[in-house]
Amino acid sequence: MKIHMILLAAGFGSRFGSNKLLYEMGGKPMYRHTLDVMLSLAREMKDADVTVVTRYEEIYRDAKETGALCLMNRHSEQGISSSVQIGLEANLHPGKDAYYLFFTADQPELKKETVRRFLSAFLRTGKGIGCLSKNGVPKNPCVFHSCYTKELLSIQGDRGGKQVVKSHPEDVFLFEAGWQELRDIDTLDQLKN
Repeated sequence: MKIHMILLAAGFGSRFGSNKLLYEMGGKPMYRHTLDVMLSLAREMKDADVTVVTRYEEIYRDAKETGALCLMNRHSEQGISSSVQIGLEANLHPGKDAYYLFFTADQPELKKETVRRFLSAFLRTGKGIGCLSKNGVPKNPCVFHSCYTKELLSIQGDRGGKQVVKSHPEDVFLFEAGWQELRDIDTLDQLKN
């Protein structure tokens, strides 16, 4: 069964004061840390691919060189739902089972091993939705079986898949991970802590 890994990298980062996704951390832009985790996982897995949805030319050009499918979001002001839908629509294969694993581009401390263990445990459960979590609270990344495609495509505004997660608590698998890995960077001050 195919796993489509989709990086949502079209946010404005208004609280950061500049384009946080291009902010240099450890010798590479913030978004590149997550993209590298995804690319490495895709190489290890039998049936996985990587898609990047962005509004930034720099990210588009760089990600395209890695072999990822790159898509421009020309309507990112409509919120994260627009990126979710662009990534989904590019990877739809009606009638075929698939999983859609969404990553955000502002979690630079996320580890490949954590995502690998999460995916492995999730696939054994038979559930349709899985999220990394902290103290039982769903966080990103989140994975959805293709049976949830219609619901994901109906989300509006600056809301992602958490709306679908909340609608189906009985079908959600949570995988606990460390706070440091799961935190998303919204302000420069967070990088100092």
